[in-house]
Amino acid sequence: MSATIERIAKSLDSLPTLPVVALRIGEVIQSDTANANQLAQLLRTDPGISAKLLRLVNSPNFGIPGGVSDVARAIPFVGFAALHQLVVGVGVMDALKTTNAKVDPKPLWLHSLVVATAARELATTIRFADAGSCFTAGLLHDMGKIALAKAEPDKFAQLCAAVRGGASASDAEAALELPAHGEIGARLARQWRLPATLAAPIEHHHAGPEDLAKLAANLRAITEIVAVADVLSQRCTLAQETDAYTEDGDVHALAIMDARGISTAQLDEVCGRVKAGLDKSNAFLSLLS
Repeated sequence: MSATIERIAKSLDSLPTLPVVALRIGEVIQSDTANANQLAQLLRTDPGISAKLLRLVNSPNFGIPGGVSDVARAIPFVGFAALHQLVVGVGVMDALKTTNAKVDPKPLWLHSLVVATAARELATTIRFADAGSCFTAGLLHDMGKIALAKAEPDKFAQLCAAVRGGASASDAEAALELPAHGEIGARLARQWRLPATLAAPIEHHHAGPEDLAKLAANLRAITEIVAVADVLSQRCTLAQETDAYTEDGDVHALAIMDARGISTAQLDEVCGRVKAGLDKSNAFLSLLS
């Protein structure tokens, strides 16, 4: 193991865990007896995450009449699944916060937000059953990069410079002796006990067809949606807004578009909806301040 990878491994091990409330909510939702009162009681055990959840549900994305001041009232509006996704997303963003002056996390989270929004809209277009999970998977797909930025800010800055110069992210990671961001993300996903529907896209959003074929059908579908959304993000936002964090035209994702029969007109329509929806989703970025 190289000295850099060893340092990163130690850094990952020292990261805070996801809030217990996030794990417990996932367990309760999967049970047959889940109800809003149970979930509200769980959320009230973590005032910090409850406050951030209220900031999100009072954003234009949900448009709850009159707003809400208590998580119990918010739950019926957002639904159990969306609640779990929001809590997991907030937990990951908190755990990966960095105050290092060399790394500004907002552009990286902005890229993730564009991918999340594109994944949700693409899922809706192709009638995938769980567009909400696609949003969360898109939001977290590059959390390995965010972990690298936190653990190795100097080398991550070099990686970004190399990508700006035309190198692919994978080539730049190898040259700098950094582990692939998908591998780092997968390790964190296991460490934080994320559900497979989130862990698979985090680990495999740059995978080739042979690796994707090994995934269960539902996991392959959500992974492919995130992979396409990752490339589509270049068309949905200005390059200077996402800097070196957008991907470089992944050939596997382009092949997925062809295989799933996604037309250029559909992609243009999705991009239009993404641009229109980003203002509503920017509430996620406010959690970094």
